[in-house]
Amino acid sequence: MTGGGQPQFNGNALKQVKIPLPPLATQQAIVAEIEAEQALVAANHELIARFEKKIQATLARVWGDEAPAATEA
Repeated sequence: MTGGGQPQFNGNALKQVKIPLPPLATQQAIVAEIEAEQALVAANHELIARFEKKIQATLARVWGDEAPAATEA
């Protein structure tokens, strides 16, 4: 870095910065774990949507507001 009171961090200085990375095998393991967790999150979102529909249908039946079920596209 250069400069007095306020150092400057320009493009040339940025090119010289070394960022340590874990080994490729560790990176791949991290990605695999994140992808597995993302799949669980997506499945949970689908499960929540299903239960919300069931709850709405049950409430409609209980309160006598039963309407025909909407068809999914």
